[in-house]
Amino acid sequence: RRLALIVPHLQRAVSIGRLFDQNRTAQAVLLETLDNVTAGVFLVGANGRLVFANGPGRALLNDGALLTERMGALTAVSPQAQRALREALAAAENGNAAAGNPGPIPLLTSLRGGSFAYVLPLTTGDRQRTGALHSAVAAVFVRKTSPANPPPLEALAKLYKLTASEVRIVDAVMKVDGVRALAETLGLTQATVKTHLHNVFRKTDTAGQTELVKLIAGFAPSEQE
Repeated sequence: RRLALIVPHLQRAVSIGRLFDQNRTAQAVLLETLDNVTAGVFLVGANGRLVFANGPGRALLNDGALLTERMGALTAVSPQAQRALREALAAAENGNAAAGNPGPIPLLTSLRGGSFAYVLPLTTGDRQRTGALHSAVAAVFVRKTSPANPPPLEALAKLYKLTASEVRIVDAVMKVDGVRALAETLGLTQATVKTHLHNVFRKTDTAGQTELVKLIAGFAPSEQE
């Protein structure tokens, strides 16, 4: 009779143990996968608390040029980037997925670097189960630009304070060359194209379309710097 009373408790304990084993296995698979991602990946908990960084992410923290761990929290070095990162993480923590995914966040306010942070909320649906492994509310991905991996237009718009019309010009410059071709592609007059180009050159500190293309493609500092 005593054994009959004990057996259900033993069965429940075994079931719970198996559940913990499954969670540990899932966690191990997740961590191994993230360590093989080339981008820096950070899992962040409440109040920006850093709970996990993959290999490239730890390298970024050790370098300290873009991101640091300050009092246990993931912190951007640039004050402007830190404000944007803090707002995105707070929105993600509150379950506001739309506000928690503000688009790429430039991690530097100058031309040098070309690295952007992307915030992915982990507070809804399947993402929530992923975040639960580390009590994370958001994942932060850091990507460095290159000629093969240019920065997104919305990031350039933020970094250089480009208007919507100027962003269209930048996009077209990457596809065609010359004022006439730009005007035909965009359906604008050549005078309007010249005005927008002048503003883009001024804001990006470039001296012409060729230099602008090189800047966008490689995101390298201009010669004037």
